[in-house]
Amino acid sequence: MLALLAGFQSGCGFSPPTEPPCPTCHEPPPNYPILSDPYNVMEAYRLAYQARDSVKMKEIYDDTYIGTSIDQSSPDSIQSLTFNKSQEVSHVGAMAKATITSVTLTLPGALLRETDQADPPGWALIGLQQGTVSLQIDDGATSYVIVSDKENFEFRFVPTTPAPTSPTDTTWKIIRWHEFRN
Repeated sequence: MLALLAGFQSGCGFSPPTEPPCPTCHEPPPNYPILSDPYNVMEAYRLAYQARDSVKMKEIYDDTYIGTSIDQSSPDSIQSLTFNKSQEVSHVGAMAKATITSVTLTLPGALLRETDQADPPGWALIGLQQGTVSLQIDDGATSYVIVSDKENFEFRFVPTTPAPTSPTDTTWKIIRWHEFRN
C-alpha cells in the first residue's frame, strides 16, 4: 500500500490508546483484535491503516519485514519497489499528519489462510486476488480511489510463541508483502 500513497509522506501517528488521539486525526484509535491469528492481523492492519495509526502498524509488522510493490507511476510499469518496516510505519504516520479527512481500505469479506512450501516452517499466507481490494483517501476537496483491478497481493505472516497476551499463546506479524500482476 505504501507505493500507492508515497506522496503523503511526513511522519506522525497515534499515541498509545491510553493517551489522547493524534490531534490531526480527530478520532481515537479503534478497538483492535488481538493478533492471535493472521485473520486478526489483517483486520488490525485494515483498521490501523484507516485510522492512520502508526503505533499499531509498528506492532503489526515484524522487524525483518520486507514489502515489494509495483511502481504505480506508470500503468504499464513492471519496476518493483521495496519497503521495510520503518518505511511502512512512516508512510502511515505521514497520512496522519496530512490533510486527509478519511481513509477507507476494503478487503475481501472472506480470507483464506494458506501455506507456501517455499516459506520457512510455520509461516502463513493470505492472498488477495485482483479486484478484491480497494482504497479510498479523501482530503476534503478530492477523493482518490484505487482498486486492485490488475494487481494481486500476498501477505505472509510469522508466528511468535510464547505470547502471554494471546489466548492462543501465539501472536502473528506481517513479515512479507508482495504485489504482483498475473
